[in-house]
Amino acid sequence: MKPIIFLLILSTILLAAQDTRKPDDCSWENKSKARRSVKTRSAESGKSYVNYNDGKPITIAEWYKLTCSLDAKVPDPIPADAPIEGAETMRVTLRGYLLGAHFERDGDHDMQAEIAAGPEWNTDHVLLELAPGAEYCKARHDLWQLVRKDGCKTDQCIMRKPVEVLVTGYLLVGGAQGTKNYCQAPSTRGLHKGTEGSMIRGSWRLQPVFAVKKV
Repeated sequence: MKPIIFLLILSTILLAAQDTRKPDDCSWENKSKARRSVKTRSAESGKSYVNYNDGKPITIAEWYKLTCSLDAKVPDPIPADAPIEGAETMRVTLRGYLLGAHFERDGDHDMQAEIAAGPEWNTDHVLLELAPGAEYCKARHDLWQLVRKDGCKTDQCIMRKPVEVLVTGYLLVGGAQGTKNYCQAPSTRGLHKGTEGSMIRGSWRLQPVFAVKKV
């Protein structure tokens, strides 16, 4: 029995490694488990959400001001199957520089992107997550087109020439180990440049993301 199980696992790994679909192919399946229904909310389900700042873009500094004001609303534990009322029930358009992106080919098939106030790498980054699915496919395609135009040909890309973008999505908070200071919490996630650690600051992010547009 054990050899059979081993062969099944090995074949699954090999199939994943051989999957040559492009990151922005609309046929990728969502493999997310934790808070999946919150991460994959639709535009329809968010019709009653607050359109923060009347839909006008906010800066990275304004992002941190907003998310820090919401920390107190986060319950313990964070609900698994519903957005946090008054915090995650908010639609935000964020303006910043796209510094890099990563496609989780061997994971849940999300795209992760990082933006900051300016084009410099050594500054606070905000995380964006784009799940696979028809409703998010255009945003994923538009994001990956920016990455490809920068010259990257792999699944993990740090922008050589960061571009300014507008990103629209819903607020979502992730867990933070050992702190309730979600807006300032350090992260081990994200892209690493050389020997430097993650530049992502805060557990708040935009997910799902409905639009990515170059300014």
